[in-house]
Amino acid sequence: MTNFNLNTYVQHTLKSYLVNFPKETERFTILQKQLTHGENIGSRKNFNEHMTASAYLINAGKCLKIHHIGLDKWLAPGGHREEGDNELYHTARRELSEEAGIKHAELHPWHKEHEMLPLDIDTHYIPHSKKKNEDEHFHHDFRFVFVLNSDHKINLQEEEVSGYERIGADNFPQDPSSQAILAKLQDLNLI
Repeated sequence: MTNFNLNTYVQHTLKSYLVNFPKETERFTILQKQLTHGENIGSRKNFNEHMTASAYLINAGKCLKIHHIGLDKWLAPGGHREEGDNELYHTARRELSEEAGIKHAELHPWHKEHEMLPLDIDTHYIPHSKKKNEDEHFHHDFRFVFVLNSDHKINLQEEEVSGYERIGADNFPQDPSSQAILAKLQDLNLI
């Protein structure tokens, strides 16, 4: 078994990501500071900020969104990295399987052509949760695109997810985070 170092992986990934998206450098000041100080960015108990990953599943020009019960928001399937996930695209794939029951989606070829980089990295606020006994914090979310070439039954993880929808570009939320990933999906002619 190899020793996987999440901080080293994230440092390398972020460096390569910024070669592809140099205009986004200022978005990652806090993440870079955390990496420099050696913070455990893999622990969900790090209430500064920690790592998550999301799966943007595209099928027939539509993107899958799920309604996350705890946050009361429509999001792409995703969540926290678990021991054994190693690279964050594994986290995204696992979360897609757990939250939506989709096990056979393929990573979009863009990722393979770009060192398995995420298509987007977003840092977003997570409010305090009494239920989970978690302080407010931020997630550094690595976003990966998965594709399905046929219809697939959605089996929701009912403890965490209360519904799903497939949305096109016209129905994407207008917040900057959603618009950033939408622009990249449109650049790839996926949506």
